[in-house]
Amino acid sequence: MTATSTNTSSPPDRRTFGTLRLRGTIWWLRYKINGKCYEESSGKTDRGKAEKVLARREAELGLGHFLAPDVKRTTVDDLAQMLRDDYRVNGRRSLRRAETSLTHLLGHFGGARATTVTADRISAYIRDRQDVGAAPATIRNEMAALKRMFTLGLRAGKVAQRPHIPAIQVSNARTGFFEQADFTAVLAELPADLQPVVTFAYYTGWRIPSEVLPLTWAQVNFTAGVARLDVRSTKNDEGRTFPFDVLPGLKALLEAQREHTAAVEKATGRIVPWVFHRDGKTIRSFRRAWRSACKRAAIVKHENGLADLVRPHLLERIPHDFRRTAVRNLVRAGVPEHTAMKLTGHKTRSVFDRYDIVNEADLRDGVTKLAALETARAGGTIGGQ
Repeated sequence: MTATSTNTSSPPDRRTFGTLRLRGTIWWLRYKINGKCYEESSGKTDRGKAEKVLARREAELGLGHFLAPDVKRTTVDDLAQMLRDDYRVNGRRSLRRAETSLTHLLGHFGGARATTVTADRISAYIRDRQDVGAAPATIRNEMAALKRMFTLGLRAGKVAQRPHIPAIQVSNARTGFFEQADFTAVLAELPADLQPVVTFAYYTGWRIPSEVLPLTWAQVNFTAGVARLDVRSTKNDEGRTFPFDVLPGLKALLEAQREHTAAVEKATGRIVPWVFHRDGKTIRSFRRAWRSACKRAAIVKHENGLADLVRPHLLERIPHDFRRTAVRNLVRAGVPEHTAMKLTGHKTRSVFDRYDIVNEADLRDGVTKLAALETARAGGTIGGQ
């Protein structure tokens, strides 16, 4: 192949891979790979040095390590924007959590080219995050975001490969659940506008922040006796139905909440679309009220002014524990597991098993049944002698 130069004082450069071309004072490389023409700056004003850059490109091609110029220019910020676009296009509701992960990732890799994100740099990032006390689950989410970024980059032809991204082991499976007495104690300490929220979660096992609090009256059908979650409104994007008319406590709760809502609408002259609200306004968070209620429920005060911590386990309870509670109550009631999973919205059996908590009373009950069987067998043997 004959190299062409705009510098007429220089003789043509003959090579088999590509050509050099002078633009101003900088030598540019021009070559063709698989029928596609590429042109990139060598960054060199000296022709001899530019030839060495072209020779390296030829060596990269021979080793199968060639990266097109547009691939080499892809930055981590470009991949982060691809992740944001993917979340928005697909209507993913966890974009806020992804943004949190991106904040930390870009704080470390921001401005860097994607080709410089290597396995050792990722390991260094993980060590840095651990050193500042980041939770394993948080780091796992960040690694998942990074992996997704490179996957999208590969799909779009913006990166040539994905670096090794280690899996972060997380051992934070919770085992908390509410016995009836514990639930009643905490419920009595909560403000009146929060009691229907946690009671609904106690019965259904639905997620309070994303499924219970946003629930509207349009999703509650009193004629059919069901409450529904629309498709793509849940964590796993699947719809859900919970028949409440056959559960007296839940039916009474929703009927009372409907009457309360009607009274608020009449007093304010506004339509209140939400099932659970504070005087017609949405309930966004109640973390402080929850912690205070659990603390008060855990302590019993005596007439002499002294107090005893009688339920210390309540100090560690969180609203999400109602999901485990609902699963265990359904299993105890003899509900088939597949049906229970449909009611609570557990998509995989592994997650269902993780929430199917068995406490000491359950174990004792199981052994008691075994003892009864052994007694019956012994009685039969003795009677048969």
